[in-house]
Amino acid sequence: MKLNYSFLFVIPLALILFMDNMFIELAMPDNPVGQELLLSTLVKGSAVFSIMYCLFYFQRMSTYMRFAFCMLLLYVAGLVFESKYVYGTFMVYPHVFVKVLIFSYTFFVYTFYKANYYIKTSHVIWFILIGFWLNVLLIKPHTLSISAFTNHERGVYSTSVYMLVVPFLYFMSNYFYKGKFMSLFWSFFVLFAIFFFQHRTVWISTAFVLVVYYFLIRLKTDKPINFIAKLLPVGTLVGILAVIGSGFILSIHPEIIEKVQENFSDIENYDKQGTGGWRYIQIMSYMPFIQDNFFFGMRFDGFELPIQFWRDDIDAPVFEDGHGHHFHSFYLEIFFYTGLVGFGLYLLIALYPIVQAFKKRVLTINQIMLVAFICSSFIFSISYVLPVFFYGILGWAIAAIEVEHVPYMSFIKESGLRMKARRLLPQRTLPSSVEATTSSY
Repeated sequence: MKLNYSFLFVIPLALILFMDNMFIELAMPDNPVGQELLLSTLVKGSAVFSIMYCLFYFQRMSTYMRFAFCMLLLYVAGLVFESKYVYGTFMVYPHVFVKVLIFSYTFFVYTFYKANYYIKTSHVIWFILIGFWLNVLLIKPHTLSISAFTNHERGVYSTSVYMLVVPFLYFMSNYFYKGKFMSLFWSFFVLFAIFFFQHRTVWISTAFVLVVYYFLIRLKTDKPINFIAKLLPVGTLVGILAVIGSGFILSIHPEIIEKVQENFSDIENYDKQGTGGWRYIQIMSYMPFIQDNFFFGMRFDGFELPIQFWRDDIDAPVFEDGHGHHFHSFYLEIFFYTGLVGFGLYLLIALYPIVQAFKKRVLTINQIMLVAFICSSFIFSISYVLPVFFYGILGWAIAAIEVEHVPYMSFIKESGLRMKARRLLPQRTLPSSVEATTSSY
């Protein structure tokens, strides 16, 4: 009996995904201090390992990715020089270094899969789903209730719910292109989970993903989908069942409607109410420092800056001084610490798969799925710092863009092959004709 070892190729990506909070909680449940220490150790250790791996296998990278990696190394070297020159030590505040070192995860995953592209998307999907539901069922079972929903006890981290967007796209693609009805069920199930845990930014990011996914399917695939024909019959059935089921549930729990209306109201009035209002105040508190240090950021001075965001109810900073500033926006964080230069380093890798995808005539379904997800990060980044796992997915997307190809036949090439076949046809029939002539004598 032959064993299929292809699941082993998911390990490099899984190492990056494992640094999401849902896996850290599974590793050390009911131990917040241990979780923080484990995550900090993994993030820093993985960054060092990633850089060493990429240096060793530097030749695997494409020319563009070598350039981007060298730019990252130059920036890190600049931080090391500044730390040594100003503070007398090579790495005075690791918190600041980590803001750019996590970009190395993208290069590590990309470099590995550039030479070993045997990863199966299904293995990644089930790794995510099993980890997510183990976390919910074992660590936070209290979140699976109507009262938790109506009281906004989300429990599950936004980054973990955001990770579910990848399985959602996978199952939806399986239904559209392989006709697997069970995949449609799984896509609805994952979508419901995204809705149930009420991270409104993830809702918006998911909607944006669907828009990008739709246009990529329309413009970049040689297998167009009739969305109406695919979704109308099943959608009608699901819609009827949903109306009946929701009518029954809402008759018992009318507070659900009020909660959903409240969530959409918070989205519409993001700067006045809900967590959006909280983020808006934080942005306004730090904007003067960003404007004064727009190009290079505050770097180590930013770490030493006292917390600028206060809570009026206790008349104290939201976070403790001396532990860095914890932002709820990737844009705010990257510009505060590293400025436009650091943001440019991020764009070097984040925009690359998107630009390359639009240059290609045809994309694979896997490429479409990954590029659509990468695009959603520009929306998710408004309200949250990009999770560590995202940089692993980004590395996978870049490798997929460079490695996966859709063979297609142009008109000129097809015509040339036909002409070549016609020229070769008399040569192939010549021996039999000669043999027949010889035998007649």
